[in-house]
Amino acid sequence: MGKRKRDDSDQNSKSAKNARSFIHKWLQLFLWLRFDSMLNAMFCDICQKHKLKNNFVKPGSTNFRKSAVVEHANSNDHVQALKLETASKSNPIVSVFEKVHEKTDNAMCTLFRNAYFIAKENLPMDKFQSINDLTKLNGAVITSKLYQENNACSEFIQTISDVIEKEVMSDVKLSPAVGIMIDESTDLATQKHLILYLSYLKAGELKISFTKLLNLSSGTAVSITAHIIAYLKSFGVDLSKIFGMGSDGASVMIGKHGGVSQLLKDTSPHLVEVHCVAHRLALACVDTAKEIPDIKFLESIVSTVYSYYKRSPTNLAELRSWQLIIDDPLLNPLDIHKVRWLSMGNALDNLRRSVVSIVNMLGDQSDTDIVANSLHNSMTTYKFFFMLYFLSDLFGKINQLSKSLQKRDLSYATVKQLVDSFLMAIEAEYLTEIPSFGPLCAEFLKSTDQSDSFNTITFKRNNRDIHLKTRAVQCAQLIHDNIRDRFPDNKIFEAFSVFEPSNFPSSVDDLPRYGEQQLECLGDHYSIVNQEELQIEWGILKYLIFNNYKGLSFADLLTAIISRKDQFPNTISLMEISRVLPVSSVECERGFSRQNIIKTKLRCSLGIDALDQLMRISLVGVDVKDFDPVPAIRKWQSVRNRHVYQNNAFSKLMNVKS
Repeated sequence: MGKRKRDDSDQNSKSAKNARSFIHKWLQLFLWLRFDSMLNAMFCDICQKHKLKNNFVKPGSTNFRKSAVVEHANSNDHVQALKLETASKSNPIVSVFEKVHEKTDNAMCTLFRNAYFIAKENLPMDKFQSINDLTKLNGAVITSKLYQENNACSEFIQTISDVIEKEVMSDVKLSPAVGIMIDESTDLATQKHLILYLSYLKAGELKISFTKLLNLSSGTAVSITAHIIAYLKSFGVDLSKIFGMGSDGASVMIGKHGGVSQLLKDTSPHLVEVHCVAHRLALACVDTAKEIPDIKFLESIVSTVYSYYKRSPTNLAELRSWQLIIDDPLLNPLDIHKVRWLSMGNALDNLRRSVVSIVNMLGDQSDTDIVANSLHNSMTTYKFFFMLYFLSDLFGKINQLSKSLQKRDLSYATVKQLVDSFLMAIEAEYLTEIPSFGPLCAEFLKSTDQSDSFNTITFKRNNRDIHLKTRAVQCAQLIHDNIRDRFPDNKIFEAFSVFEPSNFPSSVDDLPRYGEQQLECLGDHYSIVNQEELQIEWGILKYLIFNNYKGLSFADLLTAIISRKDQFPNTISLMEISRVLPVSSVECERGFSRQNIIKTKLRCSLGIDALDQLMRISLVGVDVKDFDPVPAIRKWQSVRNRHVYQNNAFSKLMNVKS
């Protein structure tokens, strides 16, 4: 059978090559046919001219057999195109109108592309006129003056945004399962709003998209819930298909008594609320820093060093000179920001890599600068160097974990593996009978065992330094326990992990009982599935996965078996739900970062609606080179008669006649 399939495939390939060799003959026979060698496809010029939709218009036919061309020639689309072409040739007025209409379309395409570029590149709308002037100088077709003012640009951007929003929400409406990610923010103009992201499936593939910036009348759970429900209902989204909600963990979001998640369960009964994993990690670190005085000691030095160089270009220039002399990396001291997840680790790393230059410079200036003298005294102690290298090791691991938890398309199984690996690393280095410490701290301890200098820096010791190792172990224990407590097991997510191919048993002998308890747990929670049918389906599907898809990720597995949903409806429905469940709200933070790029101090008058439109184009829109302005132009045309299309009435009349 396999040989026969290969023979058939080879025969089809050979036939296609033979067909391509006769294309030049068909081009003479079918005068409307055009072959694009770059795209390796055939196109129908007449159907394209009259904007019909078929394979010979877009993306082009790659079936090179003569029978395919003949079939198109006899199709209803092509016959209609021929009638329109005949009518236009027999009526010179229509022919002239079409040329004018095409030229107008080209001019409007230029304007819409320029407006799209403005939004995509986060530029102010004041640049619209100058970009139009540049376009005109480059020889592009554009209107003489019409629709080139800022108000027109704003209207074009709104129309483009509406088209993108409708496309996204159409996909959301068709998705079998939906997850939401929400977070509150206040912009530069102190306007309070809610950012909404949706996770959904399209042909089995996960999509995560910015959806809406909602203006909040108040920050209560009732108000937030009402705005979310009203927006989703306006696009006809079935609220019962919302299965997960990710947030920053604030009580207004996931409070057990009156939080947004609890209120949403009235319309989405199977919803599972998720506290963002990246926020949980940050909170665990903050809790640890509050309880360890040695961390506060180092934070104080880091902040003072940052201020010393930030406020004085002279000091920074002097530091740069020392870095060049000592051959240290050319790094600026960084501050620690409580709201930024990676700032502590990054600030410690920069300080550690430049510490020799900084200490030497501070020592050189200590006689004339009281701040430099104070810093130099604090930074030439054994305690400072020990804590710097100990915390650089510890927060280096935390930063690595944080970056991993901020990735897109993250599953609960992956989160659990990452957190468990981190905890095991802490246990191995610090929580043993004889701690080995991290590599940086271990090197420092080894080098200073019989010496009072490190990397050419001489430091001072005191009697309390002998307790530093014990306090460091206590700090490691505390961060270990805080992170473990912030990531408790979740029975629903644990049950969904059964679908991960990497979790399957290694031997087929262990398959018969694999997943039975997890499927029972999921069946109890999700009443939309039939428990008995679910167990029967799983009894077959798990062998199918074991034999054919065990090497795939869960994302690839779902894409591979989505076509079998009619065979395994209950199991694949659960897999779809698992795929859209958000484990973080990191996307919302990325959205706020883009918001702050768009709405700056120079553009602080941007309203919430304009900001929403600009963010949608910037975050969801395709690259400028791939943007097709025609759908937006047609929507813009449909609102009212446009002066630039002054022959619209005649156009409609001709459409009726045809």
